[in-house]
Amino acid sequence: MFERQIDALHTEFQEALARENKPSVRQYLEAVFELRSRLDRLVLPQLGVDPAKLAAHNILRFKGYGPGALMPTSGVRGMIPLKVDTANGPEYDPYWVLLQRRGDSGEWGIPSGFVNANDPDEATAFIREAREEAGIEVTKLDLVARTSRLDRCLHTYPNGDRIVGRDNLYRVHEYDGVPNLGKDTERESLKLEFFHIDHLPEPFVGMHRYPVELYTTHLETGEFIMG
Repeated sequence: MFERQIDALHTEFQEALARENKPSVRQYLEAVFELRSRLDRLVLPQLGVDPAKLAAHNILRFKGYGPGALMPTSGVRGMIPLKVDTANGPEYDPYWVLLQRRGDSGEWGIPSGFVNANDPDEATAFIREAREEAGIEVTKLDLVARTSRLDRCLHTYPNGDRIVGRDNLYRVHEYDGVPNLGKDTERESLKLEFFHIDHLPEPFVGMHRYPVELYTTHLETGEFIMG
């Protein structure tokens, strides 16, 4: 249906690339996101769908993919430790971590998200996600693992969308505030609670068990883990 328009756009891009310097990866991804956004706003109303009322994860994570489509993606997750205030200042227990009960499936999982077009880097994206989903301000964190195994990264959402979650895993060392749902305007979480990494609650997101395993290995070795 859109073959002619696609060919014209391809020609326009070729001419632009001939005039400009080599684009960055981020410029390319931002362009793809904007093109899909415009196409959604143009076509979806004709299909009886209001783009403004789509679930946030459909807009940000699955734009351009139909229900049940398998989309490779890269996101950010973080292990937020239990903070205990003492006379000598706050202490953090890395073996007790904050989990969220997801609003879409009712399962427990690790606070997670995706990099938005205006996030300067992945670490900042997780800091934003922690602020939005857990109501805290992360002040110190490290990248401790990266999930990569296909057989451990597959996940299907309740609406049928599927992803391959090859994600950065961060270890939070320090943060301000007390975890709360006050800033969770998208109602992504039903509840926040701390659990020991050896005793995960059920039901638990299958894809999130893998990063917990990698995090445990990191605590044992102190090393970055490429899983």
